[in-house]
Amino acid sequence: MKKITTLLALICLTFAGVSVSTAKPVQAISKYSENWHTVKTTEKVYAYKPYVPRGGAMYQMKFIHKTPIKKGTHLRLIRLSTSYPWEIIRGKNHLAILRRDARWFKNVR
Repeated sequence: MKKITTLLALICLTFAGVSVSTAKPVQAISKYSENWHTVKTTEKVYAYKPYVPRGGAMYQMKFIHKTPIKKGTHLRLIRLSTSYPWEIIRGKNHLAILRRDARWFKNVR
């Protein structure tokens, strides 16, 4: 009788919506976030200066002047959509970071 009761309790808990998740917490900045965020780099990354040839269209953009950014650097960061790279501002220059993932930074509060 005890085995049946335990089995029924287990079945009820399974279908009651109780679940155990081992997922890691997600990054607070969405891939589609259209706001500027302050972040701190967790590894060395490279930023590139966008360059559009004179008379060219945006789809002809090239990325030049590879600049290393040290681990632990605080940046202002935005990503307009997944079709565009991460964008940062260093001084007066807009630079692009050509990585699709969000593992190279963490949020700063």
